[in-house]
Amino acid sequence: PTSEQIAVAAKDADMEVREVEVWVRRKQRELMPSKLNKFKEAFWRLFFYTTVFTYGTTLLWQEDFFWDTMLCWVGFPDLTWAVKKSLYYYYLLEGSFYLSLMVSQFMDTKRKDFWEMFVHHIATLALIGGSWFGGCYRVGAIVMATHDISDVFLEAAKVGIYIDWKWLANCGFAGFASTWAVFRLYLFPTRVVFCALVQGSAVVHNWPAHLLHCSFLLVLQVLHIYWFTYIIKLLIKIAAGNDVDKDDRSEDETPPSSETEAKKDN
Repeated sequence: PTSEQIAVAAKDADMEVREVEVWVRRKQRELMPSKLNKFKEAFWRLFFYTTVFTYGTTLLWQEDFFWDTMLCWVGFPDLTWAVKKSLYYYYLLEGSFYLSLMVSQFMDTKRKDFWEMFVHHIATLALIGGSWFGGCYRVGAIVMATHDISDVFLEAAKVGIYIDWKWLANCGFAGFASTWAVFRLYLFPTRVVFCALVQGSAVVHNWPAHLLHCSFLLVLQVLHIYWFTYIIKLLIKIAAGNDVDKDDRSEDETPPSSETEAKKDN
């Protein structure tokens, strides 16, 4: 709440402004997720991303279009009901998970990039749904595969932070930064975006839905570059001899302690 809102509440409750501020800070601390809850969330995501990345990579490794993206458009548009069940399950897993992330985002601790993440979830779900129903599921599968690997390392780093394993946090972040640069800043634009914008446009002939899908791919690429600025900041922090001890996108997640409050009250 703003200082004006606190002043109004203090007047209505016939209390001192300082008393209301102390109560608000204590309430905020009570509502903050504990380190154990953060650990459980990070460990669950680590398990999911590791599982789905392994599943997706094993699935796509056997497909010719995974190695030659021009083959993604052979026979376009394919009938979605003729797709292998394994690819159907891959889509189902990814789509349901990102839908849950978009919904739970409004209940999690708010971060500085809240709206950027919300746009990311919208673009991701639009690509998953649009590529499936539009018969572009081969491209969609490659999009999902190029994104999951970096999230594995990110969640591993968070787990390391929450259980105070600095080596795991630092190694996880190093893997996260490396895979982000390789998969999202290099392979994604040069293979996936190129496949959709250049190779795909020659086949679908500026189909309006295809143009919309391409725009969402570009939105994701802009977000990749934006978030890489946070990664650079953390790399500079590590180079200065500091450990990774928090998610740099987070707002202040630790409210003032009781001792600090007592000092302010005196």
